Amino acid sequence: MRKFLVFLCLTVFFTNKSYSKSVLDVVSENKDLSIFYSYLQKTGLDRVLNKKLPWNWTIFAPNNKAFNNAPDILENEVLNDDFFSKNIFMDHIMTGHKTSLDVSEQITTQITVSNKPLQIYKSKKLHVKDMVVVKENLIGNNGVVHIIDCIMFVQPSKDDDRVSDAIGKNFPITSCCMQSENEISAFKNAANQRY
Repeated sequence: MRKFLVFLCLTVFFTNKSYSKSVLDVVSENKDLSIFYSYLQKTGLDRVLNKKLPWNWTIFAPNNKAFNNAPDILENEVLNDDFFSKNIFMDHIMTGHKTSLDVSEQITTQITVSNKPLQIYKSKKLHVKDMVVVKENLIGNNGVVHIIDCIMFVQPSKDDDRVSDAIGKNFPITSCCMQSENEISAFKNAANQRY
């Protein structure tokens, strides 16, 4: 009985400790998300994530590997530009709290902070359309963080040359890892037209 009480006390202590951190704390304290955290600070999104608001956040956070593997053109033309970097990282943040337990094999559409639909589903691991979440369910008191290993690009399927017409009809929005010059140009054009 005594062992059970000690176990129960430790469980309550460590559970409350992890939930006392905000999603921004979860990101800032994870060494593998240090580059993403620096961009949240640079774009001012850190201040938004730290505000006391009536809703929670779901963040798909690119890890340091994602930034280190990004093509130079992505860094030069998107990440080093305040307007474009803020827009790209708003695609990684959703209002609402979506853990992997909340997602099934059925594809659901969620809306990002940038007001773009994002399709997510789970098949053994949590997926954001084409991307696998490499670490899921890092819980904060105001949401959840999932780590992905690429910088995500959300676009209409009709603009994605990798998607056939048949797939595009079933999936009007696609998300992919931003890698090619065409994807970077399409993102910049779409961002300029939106804002």
